[in-house]
Amino acid sequence: MSRISKLLGALALVVAMPAAAAPAGNDLRVELTGIRSAKGVVHLCLSGDPSRYLDCKGDKGALWRTVPAGQAGRFDLGAVKPGTYALLVVHDENNNGKLDMTLGIPREGFGFSNNPALRPRAPKWDEIRFTVPATASVQRIRVRYVL
Repeated sequence: MSRISKLLGALALVVAMPAAAAPAGNDLRVELTGIRSAKGVVHLCLSGDPSRYLDCKGDKGALWRTVPAGQAGRFDLGAVKPGTYALLVVHDENNNGKLDMTLGIPREGFGFSNNPALRPRAPKWDEIRFTVPATASVQRIRVRYVL
């Protein structure tokens, strides 16, 4: 299984996770661009675990949000403890609970904090990590579609 397939499998887990309560801290807003349609839902996972950032299901401390795609331009995550995190986004256009693929290539949108370049491997923690400061902050993520 290629690294990109593993990554996309991990992204598919985002759609199956329930929302978790936000920890006390500072306001974090996520702004999304590039969503190609209002169909389905958009899932977001905030992880602070460098060993589980691509396996959000395994990160018990992850923060999850899901909204209808037509309302997904902005996620207000509320209070998030200052620290280092990574964000993953999946646009589940047909709302079937998974990231649909064709020959190992995603047919639905996905994105990461810091908008790393698309490569034939999963992004590394250092490419997508960011710091939540002691004040309110904003992360901007471009949702990408390969097909």
